[in-house]
Amino acid sequence: MKRSPDNSLPLGYLRPGHFLFWKGNRYQVLPNEDEDALLLCLEDVTTGTRETVRVEVLFGIVEDERALPLFAPTLNALQQEIEARFPLPEPALAAALPDHLLRQATHIISVVETVAKAIAAAQANVRAAGAYTTKDPFRRTPALREACARLPEPVHLSTYYRYRQLYLKYGGDLGQLASALRRSTFNQSRMKRVQLHFVDTLIMRFYARGQAPRLRPLTVYRIGQSTLQRTGGLWVDPDRCHGPVPEGLVAELLNPKMLFKAIAGNPEKKCLLAPVTLPSRGWFYQYLRWFEHQPEMGKKVITTRYGREAWEQEYLLFDTFASRATLPLQYVFADHWLLDVFTVDEATRSRLDRLWLTLLLDAYSRGVLGMMLAYEPPSVETVQSALRHAIWPKVSHQEAGVVGEWACYGIPQQLFLDNAWAHHAYSVQNLARAIGQGGRYPTIDLVYRPPYKGRYGALVERFFGNLSGQVKELLPGALHAADPRSVRRAGREACLLYQDIYRLLHQLILTYQHTPHQELGGLTPHEKWLEGVAWGAPLVPALTPAVERLFWRMHPKPRVITSKGVCAFGLHYWSPALSRMERVGLNGRLTPYHFSYEPADISRLALFQEGQWAGDVYAKELRLPDGTTRALSLWEQKMAQALARQDGGRARDWLAYVHEIEALGKQRLEEKKRQQRLRTGNERESSRRPVTPAGEVTAALEEQTQGPDYGDLLAGFLGDRQEGVR
Repeated sequence: MKRSPDNSLPLGYLRPGHFLFWKGNRYQVLPNEDEDALLLCLEDVTTGTRETVRVEVLFGIVEDERALPLFAPTLNALQQEIEARFPLPEPALAAALPDHLLRQATHIISVVETVAKAIAAAQANVRAAGAYTTKDPFRRTPALREACARLPEPVHLSTYYRYRQLYLKYGGDLGQLASALRRSTFNQSRMKRVQLHFVDTLIMRFYARGQAPRLRPLTVYRIGQSTLQRTGGLWVDPDRCHGPVPEGLVAELLNPKMLFKAIAGNPEKKCLLAPVTLPSRGWFYQYLRWFEHQPEMGKKVITTRYGREAWEQEYLLFDTFASRATLPLQYVFADHWLLDVFTVDEATRSRLDRLWLTLLLDAYSRGVLGMMLAYEPPSVETVQSALRHAIWPKVSHQEAGVVGEWACYGIPQQLFLDNAWAHHAYSVQNLARAIGQGGRYPTIDLVYRPPYKGRYGALVERFFGNLSGQVKELLPGALHAADPRSVRRAGREACLLYQDIYRLLHQLILTYQHTPHQELGGLTPHEKWLEGVAWGAPLVPALTPAVERLFWRMHPKPRVITSKGVCAFGLHYWSPALSRMERVGLNGRLTPYHFSYEPADISRLALFQEGQWAGDVYAKELRLPDGTTRALSLWEQKMAQALARQDGGRARDWLAYVHEIEALGKQRLEEKKRQQRLRTGNERESSRRPVTPAGEVTAALEEQTQGPDYGDLLAGFLGDRQEGVR
């Protein structure tokens, strides 16, 4: 807490000849020959140097009361005041200290005192030759260099300053100074380098995450126990590595899904492993506290022990990904962004909404691999739809009327995602595995960013930042700030539809694809991609119905075929293909089938047996007289079920509510059309009446005061508006 000095300080002690202690030094007040009465002339008692200080600086506001100056009429009284305010710790027993520390401490004391005497003598000689004024002709720095050079063992000026700081800190006490010269790891157990690397890896990976909530030290210690139990007490030894420690091997050892037999079976990896034991819990806690007190959470410790690459690998991973990528599709980053612009619905042009953009970015070419624009927040469907758009050659920009070449496509080797629930869904993991079709095509390795490390997705985050600036600059209805006034203004200006945003995003992405990138050596992402695929085009499967259904949402619980068909969502699904499907296996049990569905239409399911598409089945209850099925979304089914329960009906009676809602919707739609026809007829009848002069003037005034049409302005920028694919 900041505080000002006490007004009761003995200002009379500022008279010439009195002493004060300030900023760790002892001064004597000298006569002031300057015209400024608030200027003090002080002389350092130890070194004899002079300096001038203003009174307001001496009595200024300080953070700590210990920084306030001390005053005394004599030097002995000042020393008593110093000892009362700054009590020294208990003196160390010099006899209990090693001889080499005592010799080094004696040398430091001798150097400081000898130089101080030499400086005082040189200053006295200069004073005797010149006048006694406040502008002292004595130059301290050249005299210090000369005194340090005349020592029996000459020292540099920086060494002398370090010695003097230690001397003043411990009051010239031999025992305390010698104790301060101990190594920083004194009283700590000597650990092998492989043990230190294991402990440092645990701390950096699981504890020093930079943001709360932080894992408990006990949890980190148990993670270490579990890791050594799984690896049989082996860990990578830095002394056996020719260069930096392989980060891939460290990641495999910490990955609980990775079988250790596969690591130990590789001779190149096994030769780098060495036995290691986890230190005691008390030692680990003490080391953890010491690590926390290091600058930047032990950055200097890690860079000294394992090199700068180890620190960058853990904390500057964004840069290493960009530099390590050697081929397209090697590292692909996915993320979501809520667009900073309001859209309106097509029916009423009044209901406001915001769209979510899901984007996949390739680290090698910095090109956009795929996208998905949806009203819904990030979900399983948005991730899988963006993957579908990324894997096959692009035609969406052509359908939106945007001219240009978008060459990026293919199956990502490693897809980096955050820890959202949708990214851990069974459906996404099944898609990543099944897209390879048993090894004929590459599979997707899902890599989840560590918690609270958003910098791992800095590539796509930076792209979103640039895209946000363009959206705010170009589009009406954009949110320029989060304050209520800006939000209301954006709501009033909103006039764009989904298809407008859809087309504009394609145009911005195509422009970005063909813009030179500084970090690509002046190449565009499109040119960098073509350079990377010059040796061969990406290998992707044909988009058959079986592959298409992999991108539907897969339900985690399987179903069996009964006499009524397949039961799901309170409906019974059937098709002629069920008669050819296996119902009972060779083990005498019912054969399980996984199924995928589209939440927007649950009237159809796709059945899978052991990862292979077996066929589609349709809901019996939704079948129409013409043989087709009525489309029903999952949220409509849940809402109807809830209404049935509220009215006291049974859950299976929800289908009646669906039909009732559908009939009510048709009735209200007919009423709306009837009212629109009546309104149109009235307007036509009024237009046939002669317009009075006053009416002509009013119409002219209204035409003059009418603002610009944002729809026409955007049409001029984008061209003719076309319907986009939702």
